Amino acid sequence: MNILKTTGLPIVGTRARSVVGFLIFCELASGFTQGFYSPLLKDFAGHLGVTDADITWFVTIQSLAAAVCVPLLSKLGDIFGHRRILRIAVVSVLLGTLLTALVPSYPVVLAGRVLVGPLAVWLPLEIALVHSRITGDQARKAIGFLITFLTGGAILGTFAAGGVSAISPSITVTMLAPSLLVLVSVYAVFFKVPESTNRTAAGIDYLGFTGVAVFMIAALIGLRAAGTAGFLTAPTLVPLGIAVVVFVLWVMWELRAKAPAVDVRLVVSRRVGPIYLAALCFGMVMFGAMAPMTTFLGSRPDVEGYGFGATAGLISVVVGSITILATVGAALFSFLAARIGIRTVLLTGAALSAIGNLLVVPLHTSLGGYIAAAIVQGLGYGLLLGALPARLAELAPADSTGIATGVYNSLRTLGGALAGAIFAAMLGAAMVSGAGYASIDGYIAIWIFCGAAFVVCFIAVLFLPRDDRAEDPAVSAAASAH
Repeated sequence: MNILKTTGLPIVGTRARSVVGFLIFCELASGFTQGFYSPLLKDFAGHLGVTDADITWFVTIQSLAAAVCVPLLSKLGDIFGHRRILRIAVVSVLLGTLLTALVPSYPVVLAGRVLVGPLAVWLPLEIALVHSRITGDQARKAIGFLITFLTGGAILGTFAAGGVSAISPSITVTMLAPSLLVLVSVYAVFFKVPESTNRTAAGIDYLGFTGVAVFMIAALIGLRAAGTAGFLTAPTLVPLGIAVVVFVLWVMWELRAKAPAVDVRLVVSRRVGPIYLAALCFGMVMFGAMAPMTTFLGSRPDVEGYGFGATAGLISVVVGSITILATVGAALFSFLAARIGIRTVLLTGAALSAIGNLLVVPLHTSLGGYIAAAIVQGLGYGLLLGALPARLAELAPADSTGIATGVYNSLRTLGGALAGAIFAAMLGAAMVSGAGYASIDGYIAIWIFCGAAFVVCFIAVLFLPRDDRAEDPAVSAAASAH
């Protein structure tokens, strides 16, 4: 690796806590923004005069924008400075939230959602900033708190949407709420956060980043089509076929490029490859299994023969409980890692997640049993949420922390889309003839799949370096140079 050193020393004490505090607020604002809009989509569709089908693009287009910009902006952070790119990202999100709220035109709102896409790169850039300036257990704690406030902010945003809507004079004013928090984040990033201290001397692989963007967009479009139309349909096969071809050509290009957009050899190396595999498995369950969970809970025993006939309120309680426990787990992982080692924390998180999902199979007939399994899941998810990116930041080369974490985020997103399509196919294959709903066998297959995904995650973690403080030679060289 070619590492360029910039001026700047590690920060400690009160100043370190202050800097981390401002970054934590940014993640609170990020989570709030991500959680705020979903409960309001029905009202917002009416405000814009569009159909329920049209408003689904409100979420989809942001996801596609994020898929494009996360790898690119993460790498640009490694080259030009993570704070500099984070400044661009927060300004983009601010403009996007303002357009969304203030211009009641559907095309303009969609353009605003494209500008909100860089919200997904905030966390990778912040992790790189933290790891550049803070080391050891303090860095782990900081990353844990970033993720804790991200998930906590999503909970806060979801609940705040209803409260703000109830007292707001108009939907326009309601939709401005995220902009206020993002505005404070702009101030924090421009005036309170120091720049990172490492740069990569690599150039920008424009063709490589174009390949990443085309692959992610085609794969996400194809997988979402598979979830509704099935895998063996043209709307699914065409984009997935394009994704496969582009991916193969992209890998061939990246392996030969002098300054690749993504270091493919590093991604598949024993050093960090297991983390990426674990991220893919984790994303499949955490993001892909939410829809089957809600449909199972809402199913009526007297009609479908399973489920609990849960209302929206009860479903929110179960989902919220998992999220809150995940938030707690993310906050605690650094304290546990200091005592038992981060590798053990990762193994514990994967084991709890696997056990929690597999427990649903024998306990799904009891609401209490289902919630007990969900509690185990939530704790496991939280440990993985905090420990996986923290360990990745420790093992990645010092000049590539941004892109390493960006690829991690992209793999989780891709895993969620892949699992969503697979789970839809599983339920479709288990449909009761003429009844319009799936048999319980479809859900059991999903729970076993989720448990198996975390078994793979557990096995992957076993291959990580045993030394909690193991570092790449490039990292060590950079650290000693400072």
